[in-house]
Amino acid sequence: MPRHHRLKAIEDLTETYFKTSGQMPSGGALVRLTTLCLYEEISNAHPDKMTREEYPIMSDNQYRRKTEGRHVRRGGTNGKLKPLTREVPLSLAVNMATDGREYRYPSRRERDVQEAMDIEFYYQITRENRELCRS
Repeated sequence: MPRHHRLKAIEDLTETYFKTSGQMPSGGALVRLTTLCLYEEISNAHPDKMTREEYPIMSDNQYRRKTEGRHVRRGGTNGKLKPLTREVPLSLAVNMATDGREYRYPSRRERDVQEAMDIEFYYQITRENRELCRS
């Protein structure tokens, strides 16, 4: 059914429901009707849809596949199934600017014991080398 016929049928359906019951259809019914309005965009399964369309709309499965990695692939030498994720969470780019620099407030980290011992050993060696060079 062409889109303009489908939109007219959906409008007639909601108007008839409102006249008979005195209220608009429930939220779930409206979501299903909206999906029916956008049938061409939702049913487009082309893998390059996001770059080909001016205003692309992903179906629920496409969105889950992109963000959660719902589809799986075989990987490695043993052929075990691995989740296929392609999208990086936005929390990793919170302080990243468009120029590629990270603009968060600098913070010092505390050195662990091994690192402190290595630094002390390095300074002891350089101190001894300076004393040898002086004499």
